[in-house]
Formats: sequence, structure tokens, C-alpha cells
Amino acid sequence: MDHPDIIEPAPRRDNRSAAAIVVDELRAAILRNRLRGGERVRQDAIATQFGVSQMIVREAFKQLVGEGFLTAEPRRGVSVAVMSQDEAWEISQLRALLECQALRWAIPNMVRADFVRSAAILGELDGSDTVDAKILLNGRFHATLYAPAKRPRTLEMIEALRMNFERYLRFTWEQTHHLEQSQAEHRTILTLCEMRDVERACDALRKHVLATGDLLVDSLTRKT
Repeated sequence: MDHPDIIEPAPRRDNRSAAAIVVDELRAAILRNRLRGGERVRQDAIATQFGVSQMIVREAFKQLVGEGFLTAEPRRGVSVAVMSQDEAWEISQLRALLECQALRWAIPNMVRADFVRSAAILGELDGSDTVDAKILLNGRFHATLYAPAKRPRTLEMIEALRMNFERYLRFTWEQTHHLEQSQAEHRTILTLCEMRDVERACDALRKHVLATGDLLVDSLTRKT
């Protein structure tokens, strides 16, 4: 199916490759529900819309399949992955494991500037008025907490999981009033980090991540 009003290629103003531009635009369309779960995405139509070769689109599709945004089926082509309770639960479990480990490594290396920066982000998040801003600032807060861990491989894995989880997080914040509870938990985690209380900070983070996952699973169950 062609989607001339759904995917509008942005002007190329940076050094991204053609495939990276297609990846970013398709991912954004999926995250913002302009391309819906289960919807077919035609390789030739995307190539025409972006003015690129089908080989470039094929490369972009391969990356998005690897990220979990698209699903490829033999002889049926590619479609947008459907959000599921099982995936929401699994990603939440993996996030809890990896993010708690990153925080455990990070806390001993944190300095005052990390706490000030994290608190400022939470203040911005309190005043945010769009889902896009909430998603961006929420991710920035978590990334700021984990950065002092200085474990690039772990941080890359966390970012990949968070990127895929954004579809679910966006659904949660659009369908529920989760932000207020989330912010209270964020501030508890930050306070415990400032106290250098590693065990309680990691326990609070684990409960925070898993509670979001439980809320998602419940919301998706009621939706089906």
C-alpha cells in the first residue's frame, strides 16, 4: 500500500546514508502510529517515495526487522510488527536486568553535575506538554543516570531496547495517566543515587521498569 500522506521524507541536511534516512523515517512513522501494526509496507512504493533504489530500501527493511519494528514473511513481504503482551513483558524483563546493572556500575562514578543535570531533566519533564517531549526527556533522564557506568556495549544494548520499547511507552502515555507516578519513581531513584545507596536505588529502578511493563501488558490485554 502506498502512503503518500503518511511518510514524507525529510530534507537531507546531514551526512546520513540514504538507507539511514529511510530507516529513520519509517521508524518514526511506526512510532507515531502513521504506519499501524500488521500493515504491509511495499518495497517498490517506499523506493519511489524516497527516490532511492530498492536495494537501499531492502537494507533499511533488514535493519528495521532486526530492531523489531518490521516483520518479514517468506513470499508475503514486509509488514509493521504488531505490538503484543508477550513482547512488552519480555522487553521489560530485559530492561530491568540491563538497566539495573548499568545503574549499579554508574552510581560510584556519579558526580554532582550528574545529579544536577538529572534533576533539571525531571523539571523539564514535569512541564512537557506533548507525548514526543515526554518520550524524549524520559529517555534522556535514564541515559544521564547510566552514562557514568562507562560501559558502551551495555549502554548500546539498553538504547536498542528502549528504542523498540518506545512504541509501547508511547501507547502507555497516550492511553493512561502514567506520567505522575513515573515522575515520583524517577525522583525516588535519583535521591537514592545521591545517597549512594546502590542496592535501594537498583531495587527502585527495577520496580519502576517492571511496573511500566505490567501496566503495558494490562493495557494491551484490555485492548484486545
